[in-house]
Amino acid sequence: MNEKGGTARTRLKRLAARGEYDAQSVNAVLDAQQVCHVAYVVDGEPRIIPTLYLRRGDHLYLHGNRQSALLKHLAAGGFACLSVMSLDGVVVARSGFHCSMNYRSAVVFGNGEDVPAGEREEILDAFVEALVPGHLAAVRKPTPQELAATAVVRLPLNEASTKIRTGPPVDADFDLDSDVWAGVIPLRSVAQKPVPSPDLYADIELPDYIRDYQPPA
Repeated sequence: MNEKGGTARTRLKRLAARGEYDAQSVNAVLDAQQVCHVAYVVDGEPRIIPTLYLRRGDHLYLHGNRQSALLKHLAAGGFACLSVMSLDGVVVARSGFHCSMNYRSAVVFGNGEDVPAGEREEILDAFVEALVPGHLAAVRKPTPQELAATAVVRLPLNEASTKIRTGPPVDADFDLDSDVWAGVIPLRSVAQKPVPSPDLYADIELPDYIRDYQPPA
């Protein structure tokens, strides 16, 4: 990863002071989310797909049905751009022009790579544990047919950047005497009460790891 100032693709042109390019900053943003959007080009036309992801070390992993056009593209070494964002607050300014959002975002560019068959089950297990911590120990192992039907690909994290906004509105000096309220409305993801499946046996108790689940933040 180019940590000095990004690459031609990742370097921020506007509000450049909000950008960071080091691995620690990029990983912190990626580890606070689980869903990304992946953009790629097919026959000269853009495509963008929302999907789960997993970071392990200096790679991002994606998985899904082997027939997925996105996963086929990445498994063949195709190029893609991946983005992630966490929304932290609504910034309420004294003018509409300066209203904004507080956020943490990351963008990753890279060529995909197929994950070898011998490594796929370990990565899929890691997806389960990341999605619902503690659940991996409870579920059955995937069957050979399920493993064969699932593709796993990865993207390197050697070309990535973050852009982060924090703090109050930045109003124009001539608006500061206005009688309009200004500030930040903080936002966060909250897990609600778990809802059992309709076909769940009545004597199966809610595990502590489900009751205590908290989304990444």
